[in-house]
Amino acid sequence: MSGNNIIDYAALTVSTSVVTLVTDATPTLPARAKRAFITCEDNQVRWRADGTAPTKDEGHSLAADDSISFTETDYRQLLERIQFIRTDDGDGNIMITYFD
Repeated sequence: MSGNNIIDYAALTVSTSVVTLVTDATPTLPARAKRAFITCEDNQVRWRADGTAPTKDEGHSLAADDSISFTETDYRQLLERIQFIRTDDGDGNIMITYFD
């Protein structure tokens, strides 16, 4: 069934430069991915998906042990645009599960 199939899993280290799922995740955003579940494993990060890069002080906060669920509809455009940066706490590690 479309939308329920896990198609990949990725990791992303978030540091002092903005990173994206398209260019920096390992592996990068799969072509079929339309949905994602993202967890922050340790240090807080910030994210934006409006075309403006987040900063350590600006953007949505994703704290350690928090998650974001982009799974209810087609989020392809958001997944292509989302950007992450760390706060002052040190590098953050996020894990991503991609769905079709």
